[in-house]
Amino acid sequence: MRVIAHRGFSATAPENTIAAIRSAADRADAVEFDVRRCGSGELVVVHDETIDRVTGGVGTVVHSSLEELKTHTVLESGERIPTLEETIAALPSDVVVNLEMKELGIAADVLEAIEDLENRVVTTSFLVPELRTMRDLDSGQPTGLLANRHLENPVTTAVELGCDVIGANWWRCLTTRLVPRAKAVGLEVHSWSIERRLVAKLLERRGVDYVSADRPIRP
Repeated sequence: MRVIAHRGFSATAPENTIAAIRSAADRADAVEFDVRRCGSGELVVVHDETIDRVTGGVGTVVHSSLEELKTHTVLESGERIPTLEETIAALPSDVVVNLEMKELGIAADVLEAIEDLENRVVTTSFLVPELRTMRDLDSGQPTGLLANRHLENPVTTAVELGCDVIGANWWRCLTTRLVPRAKAVGLEVHSWSIERRLVAKLLERRGVDYVSADRPIRP
């Protein structure tokens, strides 16, 4: 069973921060973090469209400059919202990276940022157009479709996009034909978000390759 540290194990560290990602890299097979563009143009690692929940400040990421974002700390930890470049620089070379693209129009800059990384990087998204752009820019870059509950034919969509990975909610993985259908066409399957080892073991038996968790899952 391989484990993805969701936002750097967000239940045990300030999510999507350098400290969280460094700590998680020692305890997980892969680390996951979220990327969007801030108001001054840089790519930053933050999940929400706004900074309200994670910083206590007020405003949207897209309307905040990097300088403004850096005036806030994440969940009162002393950690700041990092840029994608800062996050990449902090990654050990042996950890798999799941980089979720949270908005349209960032694929080209993401590709440039990860160009020289030794790590395996899977660029994932719920956004079909962004995955299509990534494929058109670099067909060799591993990509993953994240299937929301409204996507009726996720495996077919992932294949059409040339994806290597499909990700889905753990309940969908256990109760539908998504996993066997994905495995039949050679897709790697990721499942989120797991809290109990028993669920992780069931998913492993089902054929899921990676489980995403907010805290380390004991062996």
